[in-house]
Amino acid sequence: MAVASFPIDEAYLIGGWLESFVWGVYTTMFAMTAYTIYQKRREDINKFTTITLVLLYVLATSHMSLALVRLIQGFVLFRDVLDPILYFANIGVRLNVAKDFIYITTLSLGDLVIVWRLYVVWGKNLYIAFLPFLLCLGELAVGYGSISYWLAPKQNFTVMGRLGSTLFILSLVANILVTLVIAGRIWWVSRRTRKALGVAGGHYQRVLLLIIESGALVAGAKLIEFTLYKLAPVNGLDGLNAMYIVYECMPQITGLAPTCIIYLVNKGFTQKDTAYSTKPKTSMLFHSPNGTGPSAQTSTMVSTAVFAPGPDHDAEYSFNDKALHKTSSSPSSSMV
Repeated sequence: MAVASFPIDEAYLIGGWLESFVWGVYTTMFAMTAYTIYQKRREDINKFTTITLVLLYVLATSHMSLALVRLIQGFVLFRDVLDPILYFANIGVRLNVAKDFIYITTLSLGDLVIVWRLYVVWGKNLYIAFLPFLLCLGELAVGYGSISYWLAPKQNFTVMGRLGSTLFILSLVANILVTLVIAGRIWWVSRRTRKALGVAGGHYQRVLLLIIESGALVAGAKLIEFTLYKLAPVNGLDGLNAMYIVYECMPQITGLAPTCIIYLVNKGFTQKDTAYSTKPKTSMLFHSPNGTGPSAQTSTMVSTAVFAPGPDHDAEYSFNDKALHKTSSSPSSSMV
């Protein structure tokens, strides 16, 4: 069955337009996230995620700027001497090589932020994050190696094609793996906390936050990109070149996803980092009126909550993974 045709010049034009749109959304989210970081400037700010956040935005903006220059060259400056299809099919030009180096760097940095989130939600467990971290390093090395071939006197297109496929596979495997492991951990911790507190949250809101915090948007985009990459022709002169639509947008999507995660964490829409710790540190205190409150003591991983005190008796509740210990001084109690 013949593969549908999608000209490469149209793909780059549509990709450039979509990239500028996503960049606008990204810029808004970056400004909002930067403001939340400024608000927390007197607290412990994570230097890694903050520096990476800025670098991702700078790289994404640089990528969009070079993409705009390339569109102007292909459709305006060189249109009388070179057909746009031939211009955009020549991905070895220095301008495009620089853009691809930014693409690889952005993808690797964005993946490292997602791996950092994996490390945090698993109670800062190095063993859980070790394999995804290696995959990110492999992705960076293979990507740089593939693009560097364009700078060599002779290009080995067979090796370059294999390196390109390896790059997409490593990136896709890393993202799917990290997404599933993060999503599973967040779901389990949230479910345990809701059961302990007897609170039912909004189902659709939980699903949306889970998708954003786990990095599922990046994994989905990379899956589409890889599928279209396998369908794309070698020379770009004919066949289905729709891959370049997603390819142009990936630096923006890769930067936007970690920025949204940092924003959600700073605004308190997600569990605090201590909630994912395997060693509970905080507790909940309930104070009851005279003679009505049981006394109990356990520990919980949710934030401390204090209710109005009664004159004499206190009741302290906390929830452990294994059991709830409770001793009561009266058959019934009430909270104020």
